[in-house]
Amino acid sequence: MKKIYFTIAAFFLFVCLLGCTKSSDTTDTQLSYSFNAINLNASLTANSGASGAIVPAGTPGSVNWSSAGINISKVEFSATRGGNPISLETKNLYAVNALKPDSLSGTVFLSSGVYEKNEFKITVSESVSNPPLILKGTYIEASGTVIPVIVQLNVSQVFKLEAPRIEIKQGKYIARVTIELNGLVKGLVASDFGQTTRTAPNNTILVSNTVNRALFEKLVLRLPSVLSVSMTKQ
Repeated sequence: MKKIYFTIAAFFLFVCLLGCTKSSDTTDTQLSYSFNAINLNASLTANSGASGAIVPAGTPGSVNWSSAGINISKVEFSATRGGNPISLETKNLYAVNALKPDSLSGTVFLSSGVYEKNEFKITVSESVSNPPLILKGTYIEASGTVIPVIVQLNVSQVFKLEAPRIEIKQGKYIARVTIELNGLVKGLVASDFGQTTRTAPNNTILVSNTVNRALFEKLVLRLPSVLSVSMTKQ
């Protein structure tokens, strides 16, 4: 089972604010949210310890992302509140371009209180037409040669989180969901991209579950560690 580095309270807010339906309890807590991808340009060197550092766009020996599409097929939350069971679900969370600031954003409301026996599941599903994550950009060799890159992280995964107790207080919160894209190449080396099969047009590096499989598997393993949520109370 993969581990996602979400704070439990923040992820609970994320689940609810993205469209979950609730009972008739008083909704006395306001939640504003945004979804962003950051750190688009990362070093990629012969030294694995140096890869993944944030660098200026166009730096020789780097990966630079220009677009990202994200598709989460389902988020499920179950818990008890005041001894009563609660089950919430939202489906098909899709950001066409997650590199656009606040590509998913808005404000919703939920009920304050103590939530116990909390369980969260995030499901991403393999899909020919709409993979969980598509990245497009360039790999720039140390020589300065620019090579197009398309990464399709098309794999079915279920990420599970549990927490015994969460307390949500009345008031206003801001939740920010972030993907730190430089983290995808931390621990990798230039040859991971340089020694790949190229496809037409433009000598493109396509990374998928059928093409350049070794690099695909390394990026899939890195994916959970690039996700985070921060939450602040106003």
